[in-house]
Amino acid sequence: MYSFSLSRRRGFTLIEMVVYTAILGIIAVLAINSTLAMTRAFTSLRVSRDINSSATALFERLTRDIRGAYGVDLAQSDLGSNPGRLTLNTKDGGGSNTTIEFYVDNGLIKIREGGVAQGTITTTSTTATNFVVRQLSNINTQAVKIEVTLSATRGDITRTRNFYTTVVLRGTY
Repeated sequence: MYSFSLSRRRGFTLIEMVVYTAILGIIAVLAINSTLAMTRAFTSLRVSRDINSSATALFERLTRDIRGAYGVDLAQSDLGSNPGRLTLNTKDGGGSNTTIEFYVDNGLIKIREGGVAQGTITTTSTTATNFVVRQLSNINTQAVKIEVTLSATRGDITRTRNFYTTVVLRGTY
């Protein structure tokens, strides 16, 4: 004869299954939320990187060209308004007079040297929503003040930052 003992039953009770399922559900929700938070943080970091790299490239180029210029072409420049245009009088590698022009086209800051378009300075992932150029001068010194607002968007994250610089022209200090 066979005898059945209660101690030999194997498996889980209904209460144990509910508790285990609840614990696994909580762990899954926490893991998904952590993954989504990391994705949002990474996207936010990429947006900030886009803005900062565009600003760095723009201001390095502006500073170098303004410091090397002999003057601002007031007739070709659009000063004090948005979007502004800055045209610098300078010399090329051969010593001939030429101009360097910074301007906004479709939200991108572009450069033109000697009347020939050289492309964009800012990355295509950023937009220049404000580009204002002002000339500052006194008896001995001539400088250019630039205000730029850059914005970038990736997914549902948008960031906007303002940048300012003032650069003194060559030989005017």
